[in-house]
Amino acid sequence: MSATSDTTRKPRTTRAVPPRASSRRPARPSSLTERVYALLRAEILTCELEPGRELSEAELAERFQVSKTPVREALATLRSEGFVRTFPRRGYQVVPITFGDMNQLFELRTILEAGAAELACARITEAELAQLNTLADVVYDRQEQPSLKRFIKANRDFHVAIARASGNERLYLQLERIIDELERFFYLGARLRDVNDETKDDHHRIVEILRSRDPEAARAIIARHNELTRQGLVQQFASARIGSAMTGISFGRE
Repeated sequence: MSATSDTTRKPRTTRAVPPRASSRRPARPSSLTERVYALLRAEILTCELEPGRELSEAELAERFQVSKTPVREALATLRSEGFVRTFPRRGYQVVPITFGDMNQLFELRTILEAGAAELACARITEAELAQLNTLADVVYDRQEQPSLKRFIKANRDFHVAIARASGNERLYLQLERIIDELERFFYLGARLRDVNDETKDDHHRIVEILRSRDPEAARAIIARHNELTRQGLVQQFASARIGSAMTGISFGRE
């Protein structure tokens, strides 16, 4: 710096700094996507949109009073989750379900859930055990759709709570996804036959074994419970002679 610098320098000018954008996102257009996604997913899981049902972007947009964009985005998410599939120039279809699908999902669920129950024996709290007993008490009337929905949700929440009590986040997330994929089978099965007593009794037995902190017994009862549930569903579907025309379930493995 020069020793003869001007002591009467002009004051430094400052540029106006634009206000910093808020770190909070404004309301996003995708909130419409999320709403359409949630509604469609719920209708698929409860079989209100039955397996094999064809879907049209235009019809869904009209029904939900939105443009095609949020419908398309919601369907793309459902496609990534395995609930819908696309056909060139035909649109979308709710993915059909088969006994092969059900058997594979139950096999995977049992492997993971038995491990989750074993871990939960060492980690589950009294508050979580009390919550499980409350969920186990929920029953339904086959003729009342709202009570059926409450029952299926309570059944889902019961098993998801065991997965969460394992303390293993990855295991919990994997089990939650598999349980959701099986939900369509549970809705169809519970509509065909009253499973209140057997479900309630079995769930309370599971809670008592978790309370006893016996990991081997916990693995065994989860495996038994899932296998009895799977067998019951197979028998219900077969005895009712339901096929693709009624529910979208195929008796084949594909």
